[in-house]
Amino acid sequence: MPSVLEELQHAGKSAEIWWDSSPLDFPRWCDHHLATAPDQDTRERWQEQLNRFLCPATPERSLVRGITTNPSLVAQSVLASPESWRNDIQELIRYQLTPDVESTFSLVYEEALRRAAREMLPMWEASDGKFGWVSGQLDPRHMLNADLMLEQALRIARISPNLMVKVPGTKQGYEVVRQLVARGISINSTLSYTVPQFAACAEAVESGLKRAHDQGIDTGRWRAVFTHMIGRFGANNDLRYEAAIREIELSQTDLRWAEVAILKRIHTLIQENDHPIKPLLSSLEVDDPAQGSSTLSMHLEQSAGGAVAYTCKPQFIADVMRREHELPSFDTRAIEQEVPANVLEKLMWLPSFHRAYDPAGMHPEEFAHYGSFISTYAEVMANTRKLIDFVAHQFQTITTSAQPLLLT
Repeated sequence: MPSVLEELQHAGKSAEIWWDSSPLDFPRWCDHHLATAPDQDTRERWQEQLNRFLCPATPERSLVRGITTNPSLVAQSVLASPESWRNDIQELIRYQLTPDVESTFSLVYEEALRRAAREMLPMWEASDGKFGWVSGQLDPRHMLNADLMLEQALRIARISPNLMVKVPGTKQGYEVVRQLVARGISINSTLSYTVPQFAACAEAVESGLKRAHDQGIDTGRWRAVFTHMIGRFGANNDLRYEAAIREIELSQTDLRWAEVAILKRIHTLIQENDHPIKPLLSSLEVDDPAQGSSTLSMHLEQSAGGAVAYTCKPQFIADVMRREHELPSFDTRAIEQEVPANVLEKLMWLPSFHRAYDPAGMHPEEFAHYGSFISTYAEVMANTRKLIDFVAHQFQTITTSAQPLLLT
């Protein structure tokens, strides 16, 4: 029996399923998820589906085509297996001539990316660079500093040929995108929620590609994806606040339509202008019948048939598998369906939606001030600090002095 995500891929020949975590975490998650099966038949069905889900060594069997990571996911992966990382981190500390927390944190982060990329390299090689990409995100503390982001991006790109640099959707980030693409380096534009961000990304990509071609740079294996953090857009409390102030009733389904509307407009712009970018949906959510939803996941059902990639959190996959009986079938032309006119008219009264939906709704300087961006940034920073503290703790484990902590 095909899974929901297999059916989604079949609905659109250009659709791709990605795994939103380290591939090294997949076996542990599988064991945990299978242990929650309500009966033996369900467990066997889930096992069959998961056996086809992520198979880097046999790419022809694998549903998953790529991997996304970010500082939060790397931190969670490391902190979920502290024993396996503790000795490695202490060895990295001893390896350095003048070790400090900051340099060791960078080495740990790059090692996590290296391990993930190594796992997916067979798929990348077998597909001649089409699949098997691993996204490695830049340090969130440097989102407004193009020079520091570019420096780290070039280091990440050198780690493995299948590492795609994940660049934040700030004004400075799009300048880094331009420079990376000009070097033939694959990119993933992240922390993105709006059509103006996509417009800035598309301009940077097109400009970078022109420079690369003018300089004779090989872009045969180059790829670009634009991460639309779709579930985080509707979770932005600014939308509910603005609706309440204007006495506009905003249901959970209306919020889903707001998220889907952004995607549909981006997808249309890509198709109309032949942009060499694929939208990558992240922060996918299932819908709650208790809140009036009649769908399993509007994110999936309203994007079916499109040239779209979906990076799926482990929890999202688990939720979809548990509720797979609720999905009738995918409409292979769903991506072309328009948002209901009455819903779109209602949403356009909300400044946060209007600014996000209009390609000229924001200046690049405003991207980092948008509500969804700020809330995501705070979460990523918190998880980054946890990983830095884990590294700092290893310093304290192997020394009787706190002095190394002051050398960052």
